[in-house]
Amino acid sequence: MAVGQDAGAARPAEEIPHDHLYKVTGLSSTNLQKLAQEHAAPEPEAADFEEAIAATGYGKFNLCLMLCSLPAFFSAVSVTSSTSYIFSRAQCDMNLSLLDMGTVTAMTYGGMISSAMVWGFLSDTLGRRQIMVWGFFCSGLVELTAAMSQNFATLLVMRFASGFLFNGPFAVLISYIAELHRTELRARVILLSSLFYTLASTTLPLLAWALLDDQYTITIYPGYFVLHSWNIFLLTTGLVPLLTGIVFLCLPESPKFHMSRGRNDEAMATFRKIYSLNTGKPAEEFPIKKLVEEKQERQRGGVAALRGGGAQLAPLFRAPYGKWLLLMCVLHAGSMFGSNTVRLWYPHLAAMLGSDDADSLCSAIAPSAPPPSDGGAAPPCLPVHTDMLTYLQSAAVGAGSVLTYGIGGVLINRCGKKLVTGFCGIASGVLLAALPSLGTSSVSVVTVVTAALALTALSAASMSSIAVDLFPTALRVMAMATFLMCGRLGTITGAVAFPALIEYGCIPPFITIAAVLGVCGCACYLLPNTTLKKLE
Repeated sequence: MAVGQDAGAARPAEEIPHDHLYKVTGLSSTNLQKLAQEHAAPEPEAADFEEAIAATGYGKFNLCLMLCSLPAFFSAVSVTSSTSYIFSRAQCDMNLSLLDMGTVTAMTYGGMISSAMVWGFLSDTLGRRQIMVWGFFCSGLVELTAAMSQNFATLLVMRFASGFLFNGPFAVLISYIAELHRTELRARVILLSSLFYTLASTTLPLLAWALLDDQYTITIYPGYFVLHSWNIFLLTTGLVPLLTGIVFLCLPESPKFHMSRGRNDEAMATFRKIYSLNTGKPAEEFPIKKLVEEKQERQRGGVAALRGGGAQLAPLFRAPYGKWLLLMCVLHAGSMFGSNTVRLWYPHLAAMLGSDDADSLCSAIAPSAPPPSDGGAAPPCLPVHTDMLTYLQSAAVGAGSVLTYGIGGVLINRCGKKLVTGFCGIASGVLLAALPSLGTSSVSVVTVVTAALALTALSAASMSSIAVDLFPTALRVMAMATFLMCGRLGTITGAVAFPALIEYGCIPPFITIAAVLGVCGCACYLLPNTTLKKLE
């Protein structure tokens, strides 16, 4: 019985005799095989990521992507800058000094620094999309908790936690946007995303004007739980990252990430979906039929992925990437030391400029100490008066970058990214150095600050574009997280150093900021030229 089964199983494998094939066709079996191969459909040529993403076109998907990222950039502004607008109201409710205000601002960036490596590693191993969804959503929950703070210590801890959670998804977002656009559009799209940041910087002071212009309180538990106008303002801004996390549920995983992990089938499905949305054609008509194998073995997930963290991190600090990472981090730290210090302190400075006893920038920043009240006791706390003009000045400073980004988007591919980065850094340093010499006109102060911050914003956007181009996919988010971490370290230094330098007068803080920006601008010319460079 077994012999019969073996014979039956072997029967389909029997070959047709060569002489029979020759009698029927006049060709040997070898010649028949060659003829079949010649007439068979050619194997489709494998396309790399750049070819595939270019074939998807530009259309509805890209527009939806940018619209979905708009609230993320508003979240970036609100998480880092919202406390700058509440100091004029909260300083008396919490008895805040200038150093306390700087510390609250610095704590947000301290949380971002402490989580930079963790988020970068998780994103490069577990994917972009889920990091953005959960990171933004949880950050929003913490922001809502921080908005209900009733004392300085609670506000300090919640600002740290918010920064810890927000750092990861925002660093991922920059790489995510870059990976979903073709080479010639990539730098311009990153500039456009920075324009969103500018729009958010314009909207936030207008929201502050609407909610903070009047002093009002909502008493829930007398003496223990009272919501002031600044609490309501923080509650409103805290809803944005919460909604951002929900919005990102609608976006796909990065196909570049799929390819770098050997998951070409999933990457192809994403490419086809993008192609269909952009062109309106069926997904089956996507011209690319095969993708190159960027990685032969599939990357393991979960705990196994976490165990590979050391091996993944090591190449980032070795040649050829180590020297560029070090230079980029130093430049970004200096750039953020200058730009974010002025940006974060300007709302409070604008409020001080608008006070009745301020006749110049220096008299507003470093006023003479008020005489003590009768009996030698400390004078009562008087909140800084703010009006519509105060917030409109901050909005004008935020809107000033729009024209700069428009010009930068045209010139960046013609002049080169590092030229734009260096020139803007040097020019902003010159403007800020001249700031203490201005007269009593608040218009001149607003004009100079607006121009300086617009230039530093364009410099930072170009620098981010260079950083995206310099590192391969497997290291990109980790590199960007480190890059942003160093920038935030510069922001922390500036936020705390600014009130300390004011103790020595009006000129030292601005001269220090200008010198740092000028040196960093000159050092930008040491960077490699990455204009129109394809992603690795």
